[in-house]
Amino acid sequence: MRYMLLIPEIRELLADGNHQDLVSVLQEMHPTDAAGVLSALSIEEIAQIFALLPPELERDVFGYLEPDVQEQYVVGAGRARVQQALLAMLSDDRAEFLERFEPRIRDQLITMLPTAAREDLKRRGAFRDDQVGAFLSTDYAVLHPNLTARAAILELRRQAPSRETIYYSYVLDRVGKLVGFVSLRDLILADEGRLVGEIMKTDLVSVSAEADQEEAARVIRDYDLIALPVVDGAGRLVGIVTHDDAVDIVEEEAQEDFEKMAGISGHGVEVGDYDYLEEPVLRQVRRRAPVICLLALFWVVTSTLIHGFENSLTKGLLLALLPMVMATGGMVGTQASALIIRALTVGDFGAGKLATVVWKELRVASLMAAMLGLIAFVDSLLVSRTSDMLDPIERVLLVSGVVGVAMFGHVVTAALLGALTPLAVKKLHGDPAMISTPAVTAIADLTGAAIYLVLVTTLL
Repeated sequence: MRYMLLIPEIRELLADGNHQDLVSVLQEMHPTDAAGVLSALSIEEIAQIFALLPPELERDVFGYLEPDVQEQYVVGAGRARVQQALLAMLSDDRAEFLERFEPRIRDQLITMLPTAAREDLKRRGAFRDDQVGAFLSTDYAVLHPNLTARAAILELRRQAPSRETIYYSYVLDRVGKLVGFVSLRDLILADEGRLVGEIMKTDLVSVSAEADQEEAARVIRDYDLIALPVVDGAGRLVGIVTHDDAVDIVEEEAQEDFEKMAGISGHGVEVGDYDYLEEPVLRQVRRRAPVICLLALFWVVTSTLIHGFENSLTKGLLLALLPMVMATGGMVGTQASALIIRALTVGDFGAGKLATVVWKELRVASLMAAMLGLIAFVDSLLVSRTSDMLDPIERVLLVSGVVGVAMFGHVVTAALLGALTPLAVKKLHGDPAMISTPAVTAIADLTGAAIYLVLVTTLL
């Protein structure tokens, strides 16, 4: 990072007492760059610098500090400085920050907060971690409908230092019910004497505090919102979800799906906390071995099935071609499963889409199966012509045709299996991400072997 070259200069300005220049240097930097510089300093130096910064800049820089530096700051900066840092943080950032600590330390930190902040944390605790109410921000801008545009801009100027965003302001009635919202752009462009109630938009898009976080992220994406209001059952505004929260949600869900599909979640490992190098070998074995051992049972069934047909696999030619058919179908099934899981995650599928999915996957799979079947046909021709004992051309064509048909049937079956299995799990209120690549491959291999061996036995 280019700003790391400023660390000696920052230390020198602090030691010389040149506080004005020190603050000016940090104000010219983006908070994430300033946090990167401060993270290289001692906790005592960070505390001295924070004491000089404006509250809003202190809040932003503190939020970008490395988590371990934040925790060290809380432990070593002293009660007064820690209390000031907590009060400067936005409500959602403060709640997330406190969750990192063990209960004993967290309880001590909560006692430093005013009653309103403690009540906010208590309300969040009533929701699950994946519900909107657990991470919404209560630092939103509020305007009265009877304010003029000029007065509203002055009011926003007053509220801005303690609000997460002022680009959207929410208009409430006397009981706190959300009746509209107005953008900063509309206020600036409006006549100064025009009332907020006349400028505001009333076609509201909102979610409830009990909604799933993925729903909030989808609404923000679909409506291209900077912030999404959150309301209770009576329509009262209780918070907002900002666009940067939506990005975090999408990343978290993607991380969670990846860890489940890779078999690295569970056993006390929180989503996003997995560290390959730090995790003990035995715990990694405990989490990965059960699934693999279970899937190995499919191979027991598959090998038993193959053994029962070994008399039909004459001269080893048909046996040599079996792995190609099984492996290709497994890859196709994995592709289909991954695409369907992604579509489910981003909300591409609505109710009643099963027939559409089946029809589309059937067409895609049939076209791929035709190409792969042709390749299998050609491959079996080449294998048969390079063997020690040459069969009559009629026999070669028959065998090659059977292999091609088996490939076609297996690819179509594997694609449908890969597509429908996640949908079935979703229908049963399970997690499609748990249908991992090894599972789909193992099931597809079993069905592929069965299709191939039945066709060989029947037609040859």
